[in-house]
Amino acid sequence: MTSKPSASRQPNNAGRKTAAAICIAFAFAIALLSAWLTGCNSTVIPVPVEAREASFDGNDQTSGVLASTQAGFTVTGHFRDRLNALVAIYGRDFSPPLKKDHGTTRTPDGNWLITRQAMVDFLEMNAWRRAGLNPKTP
Repeated sequence: MTSKPSASRQPNNAGRKTAAAICIAFAFAIALLSAWLTGCNSTVIPVPVEAREASFDGNDQTSGVLASTQAGFTVTGHFRDRLNALVAIYGRDFSPPLKKDHGTTRTPDGNWLITRQAMVDFLEMNAWRRAGLNPKTP
């Protein structure tokens, strides 16, 4: 005589499907959490470039600044060229906008005298360039 299995011994496919779905969801959650913890949780912040020594201007390590005077700074022609290049890029970001040869006058010895404000503006624009900032106005 064979007996029929009781209802509690019948295979429960719904329970197996639920258990499988829970395992898949758990595995997905672990994968998502590990991806977040390994690469998606931190922001890369660039380190500002800081000058540690004067750059060379020709054979002299002066960055083109020759002297500080009451009237401003005596600089080389190369420094003036760098100032004008920065004015061409960032000059419109100032009010009023800066123009070529901003704050510069030629000296009798062939160098240039720039005002103290022109030096401040140069240092600000040079910091923007080093930080990789684009001009605010096109």
